[in-house]
Amino acid sequence: MLNEICVLTIRVKDIEESLKFYTEVLGFRVGKHYGDSIVSLQHKTFPIILEKAPDVYHPPKGNVLPALVSEKLDEEVKYLREKGVKVLFNEPKPCPPGRFTVIEDPTGNEIEILEFSK
Repeated sequence: MLNEICVLTIRVKDIEESLKFYTEVLGFRVGKHYGDSIVSLQHKTFPIILEKAPDVYHPPKGNVLPALVSEKLDEEVKYLREKGVKVLFNEPKPCPPGRFTVIEDPTGNEIEILEFSK
């Protein structure tokens, strides 16, 4: 069956700017460089690939939204704002499993930050 995700590719306009964001701001580690335009980030479940794409498409809102787990959402939102990251909501919003907000990477890709209820 085709029901197991093995990799998540994030298409970006500037590989160096995006690599700096994903490593220095979000804390991912580089797994491997595949030439000048593809970098694998370490992740415990499956690799996340940053791929430089000259034709990055910017829909009004993405249809696929990766989410990162947060243990302290308010503190992490403050940290992200201090780093100049675009946070889309003034305050985290409630959702069935807890609370969330959404940020943008340097290309404009949206990433959800989710804090599960205790």
